[in-house]
Amino acid sequence: MSHPINDYLETCIGQLAALKAGSFSAIAAAAEAVAGAIQADKGFFLFGSGHSALIAREAFWRAGGLAPALPIADPSEGDAERLPGYMVGVLAHYDLQPGGVIIIVSNSGINHAPIETALECKSRGLTVIAVTCLAHSRQSDSRHPSGKKLFEVADIVIDTHGIPGDAIVALPGLPGRVGPTSTVVGAAIIDAIVVGAAASLLERGLDTPVLVSSNVAEGDAHNARLVARYRDRLVRSLIPSADAKSPAR
Repeated sequence: MSHPINDYLETCIGQLAALKAGSFSAIAAAAEAVAGAIQADKGFFLFGSGHSALIAREAFWRAGGLAPALPIADPSEGDAERLPGYMVGVLAHYDLQPGGVIIIVSNSGINHAPIETALECKSRGLTVIAVTCLAHSRQSDSRHPSGKKLFEVADIVIDTHGIPGDAIVALPGLPGRVGPTSTVVGAAIIDAIVVGAAASLLERGLDTPVLVSSNVAEGDAHNARLVARYRDRLVRSLIPSADAKSPAR
């Protein structure tokens, strides 16, 4: 009989294979959008609520990553994911410009936070990329007043090829499954986009702001130059922008 650990790892491998076969073109399109935003210096943002924040943070200031990548922090850490209007106030603290790009990660794609973020960013002229599980989203009702789901709002949709409920291993005696796959596959998607964006920038003959490990020779010096270049982009304003549609106004 197969061991549950083996079942989990084999399923993850299968999902990655399905991702490569079924979502390559969407990942490539997302990479081109990210490269375009970096070339224009219009901002490269990521957002995820709850555990999806882990995937969004995968792109932030790490070896082999792109220096201008900035995750949008959810101060509630997912507690306000279903609170209408909450993300509009959070987004008011970020420099969201037309021509920028945002990757929004949500396994279900049905809650207020990711959908509100997508709608607000689209209204400000950003390209919205969704990383979501279409099997889950399509069989679920949206909790947003618009009735829309994340994949129905986004400009580019990348399917994680997961299953409803995320976890994939059934063990006797447990009411539900264990072993979620969305983080494994989601992180692979983010890193694949970064690889594609870096390659696209190089093909355009542009300087490519890729971070180097601080644990290798010259890593600190290389990254210090990128800090100086992108410092103003990698901040959250303490004061909301004056033109933001914040519920407090």
